[in-house]
Amino acid sequence: MAIVCATHLSERGPGAPEVAAALATKLGEPLLLVGVLEGDAGPADAVSLDEHQERLEEVAERLGLPEGRIHCRVQSFAEDVLEDAECRHSRWVVVEAEGWRTSAWRRATLPERMARAGCGPVLSVRRAEALVDWVRGRRRLLVVVGVDPLSATTEAAVTFLRELRRVGACDVLATYVCSPLEERERLGIHTPVHVDVLEPAARDMEKLDPAVTTVLQREVRERVGDLLGEGRVEVVLEPGFGRPADHLLHVALERGADLVVVGMHARGMVKRLWHGSVSAGVLRHAEQAVVCVPEAMRAPRHALPPRSVLVPVDFSEASLRAISQARTLVGPGGRVHLLHVHRKRMGEPGYPDHYGVLPEPLHGRDAMLRRLWSLVPRDEGAQALQWSVEGVSGDDVTQAICQATEREGVDLVCVGTSGEGPREPDHLHGAIARELVARCRRPVMVVPTA
Repeated sequence: MAIVCATHLSERGPGAPEVAAALATKLGEPLLLVGVLEGDAGPADAVSLDEHQERLEEVAERLGLPEGRIHCRVQSFAEDVLEDAECRHSRWVVVEAEGWRTSAWRRATLPERMARAGCGPVLSVRRAEALVDWVRGRRRLLVVVGVDPLSATTEAAVTFLRELRRVGACDVLATYVCSPLEERERLGIHTPVHVDVLEPAARDMEKLDPAVTTVLQREVRERVGDLLGEGRVEVVLEPGFGRPADHLLHVALERGADLVVVGMHARGMVKRLWHGSVSAGVLRHAEQAVVCVPEAMRAPRHALPPRSVLVPVDFSEASLRAISQARTLVGPGGRVHLLHVHRKRMGEPGYPDHYGVLPEPLHGRDAMLRRLWSLVPRDEGAQALQWSVEGVSGDDVTQAICQATEREGVDLVCVGTSGEGPREPDHLHGAIARELVARCRRPVMVVPTA
């Protein structure tokens, strides 16, 4: 797999060719140097192809790669680069970020079009000197990577981070641009009705709740995983509304980043117009170098045995069987979380304002928690597990269970079902299991009663 470099042969000092040559040397790959003409290029259009080829070969000679490790080619049209099989199957695509002329009917520059075409990871070069020094081991690189725990593109970006740290030392800022209101709703961590009774520091609706921060820190670290190589990894939570690209670039500018890494969806034109594109916004407005990683580059995730299971409990025989099944699914040191959801009913006394998850009603909370703890088995095998219990209240029982799975970060939900009538006030009828399968982001195991 070659390193492909697209350049317009401007005389601006170190640029994409120097970065590409350093990468090719470091990775032991051949370099394909492509000089792009047509309306997107900076050099004078009147210069003949032969003269452009000669200039390109002069650049190649200046790069100092061994003979046979670099190949030069001039393309008359930018689309020829996009359609080339060598480009689509390259290890890296390196392209100048600036200096491309774009026709009046086309807004996207060549880096954007190459990123959309899925030409491997596309590195749009700015501040080339810093990138060359990093590849040659003279300095560390500070990298901001956009992470979204709910997006598949995050896996592609993280896969590329591993490649990046094989090239050289990188300090990574794993940055999640999040909406505080949406995260509170997803996790079931509610804002109290009367904001004026809170401490001043808690009144700002745009700030992340401490409980939300704890969960998001855990989720981002789980998505990034273990990154081999030299350099620290820091989680950055950036609360914000509007375009995520703007907030991501704000973090990069504020922290003095050298490189921004974003994953990207392979969307068509209509979906890009409707949903927008974080990668396009970052490419267009960044002051740093940018890498866009296509979603197809994500490494396959290997299935692992569950280490934590959530069991919805209604104290029926079905939930007891679900608890028994759950403990067999996790090995020693695993965790089982028992959850009781109190279904709010008409005519019940109002709930006091609570800065956090709505709990069981005050009049029965302690008794309910004792009852949950009484279901924890006492044998030696159960003692090798970690057990936790929780009681919450809600109008939508399925949603309350889904929110608990997000807060607790469990690997699996184990729910029991039976054809019995509701002996308990908060009986989990069969429709709950069907709704969980449809709505929960985690795998759901349904345990029928014999």
